[in-house]
Amino acid sequence: MIVYIVAQAVHATGGQELLHQFSKALSDRGIENYMLYFNGEGLDCPVAEPYKKYDVKYVDEYIDSADSVLVLAEGLLGMLNRVKCEKGTLMVWWLSVDNYLSPLQSTGTVDDENLDAFGLRLRENAVHFVQSYYAKDFLEKRMDIAHCYFLMDYINDDIEKIASMYRTMSYRRQDICLFNPRKGYEDLRPVIEACRKNIKICFFFAFRCRKNIRWIPLIGYKASEMAALMCLSKVYVDFGPHPGKDRIPREAAMCGCCIMTNRRGSAAYSEDVGIPEQYKVDDMEDIDGILHRLYILVDHYEEEWEGFSDYRNAIASEKAGFMRDLDTALMILEDSVEDRKKRALHTCDNS
Repeated sequence: MIVYIVAQAVHATGGQELLHQFSKALSDRGIENYMLYFNGEGLDCPVAEPYKKYDVKYVDEYIDSADSVLVLAEGLLGMLNRVKCEKGTLMVWWLSVDNYLSPLQSTGTVDDENLDAFGLRLRENAVHFVQSYYAKDFLEKRMDIAHCYFLMDYINDDIEKIASMYRTMSYRRQDICLFNPRKGYEDLRPVIEACRKNIKICFFFAFRCRKNIRWIPLIGYKASEMAALMCLSKVYVDFGPHPGKDRIPREAAMCGCCIMTNRRGSAAYSEDVGIPEQYKVDDMEDIDGILHRLYILVDHYEEEWEGFSDYRNAIASEKAGFMRDLDTALMILEDSVEDRKKRALHTCDNS
């Protein structure tokens, strides 16, 4: 079995890192595999700097054969128009749902009738894996794909090392709320403005005025710097889309932050984002209610932090879970490859 993993050249995202982690895990198991960068022409090295530590190998083309496996994340399925995968096994890895839907929505209305833009239901050589319960639900209920398998991910080991180091230190966290300015800022901005203007918040019969919460956007930081900042902060707020089981909320939680989200995408699923339900916001217009919950997290950080222990424990077990999922995935892929080989023996190819 030879595995080809399609990725974007010099592109660093959570999904791209997972593809490189996958390559490293395959290599550790002695399985021949290569990254295939579809936009790496003219580059001396198409591997993004943060992922060079995974020691991946890459090739310029996919060779379609019965013993080959082509790995495509859902957002890269358009590559099927350029890469022919008929003899081999097509592994579709649903790292998100929204990244599949967004390009379709940009071309018009998307309903269940035209949702299968790439004819996945008709591809008998396709095997589907999901990174989240959100994706599993989407495939089963909307794509009518009954058989899909979990192959989840885990946060960067370097983040966990920094978090572990800080856990051994004695220090006082600051009244800092972190956020990703590229994600959900339009919903978060009114909350930040209300907080900064020291608006009086009325909850039942008590009025409160606060000035001391600092809002820091997570932008322009290296991974190690971001982890250190998370270890000094009390809260991470994410009101953006949750296209898959996002990494930054998990990284922040492992660094000791309390987490507040909306209920979009994977955040609606407790299996994906297992934070206390009271810290998942239903009504984004309820600025007073959001601020009240935010002040609880900041003022009573030590007590509230305990309520996120189940979430942290689940995150801590993700790498072991990924390795178990990988063992199952390899058995499924090997079975598919053997089946493709048997079919090839009985097929006359006149091309």
